[in-house]
Amino acid sequence: MREVSAPSPLMRGEEGDMAYGSFAATGAAFVFTLAISGLAIAQTATPATCLVLSPKLSLDSRSTGNVLEEIRTIWTPLGVEIRAVEQADESCVRIIVVKADVEARLEDIADPKALGWVPFVAGRARQLVFLKPGRARLLVDALSPGTLPKGLTGLLLAKLIGRTLAHEVGHVLLNSMSHEKSGLMRERYRASDVLRLPTSSYTLNPSERSRLFTQLAVSSRLAAQ
Repeated sequence: MREVSAPSPLMRGEEGDMAYGSFAATGAAFVFTLAISGLAIAQTATPATCLVLSPKLSLDSRSTGNVLEEIRTIWTPLGVEIRAVEQADESCVRIIVVKADVEARLEDIADPKALGWVPFVAGRARQLVFLKPGRARLLVDALSPGTLPKGLTGLLLAKLIGRTLAHEVGHVLLNSMSHEKSGLMRERYRASDVLRLPTSSYTLNPSERSRLFTQLAVSSRLAAQ
């Protein structure tokens, strides 16, 4: 039997609800680095997980900055620091490619209502994330159609995309398709949560943190070989 990729459980949006399952400036791919370090963003050779973002996930520079800030708020307290680089370098111990849903191959296609997903093969996460920025925009617009200032709409969209990407990176770093009832890896939340819940509430429980540290330690040992 031919093996196919199985996507992680998905994020869906129905009647104002969104559920987790698991952007790029025009004309250029951005590479974001998750550096396991207690330091602030710095252009150093710290061993890192690098996120390479497809240009087809188009966001302007301001929105990209807001997305970065959202991810940083989530992952820094977990010991995963975020830094931005122009391209992957020798400090990258892991490279995760982030693509738009329109770039997904047939075997990678997931639920059409998903905001993002990670394909899994033989029970292991591929180093690949798909996002649906178009669907994210539809859900943000539905919060208050026609009444939100453009700047606020852009900020809410960046927050939603940032939380979505942070969640999907969680599936990769944890190497798990599982969801929890709360926190970063929860499966569902209402659209209004983008306004109501602080980004800091998107975190990992003790069991998830233990798994994260184990997975990061394994990655570090492999990189040192």
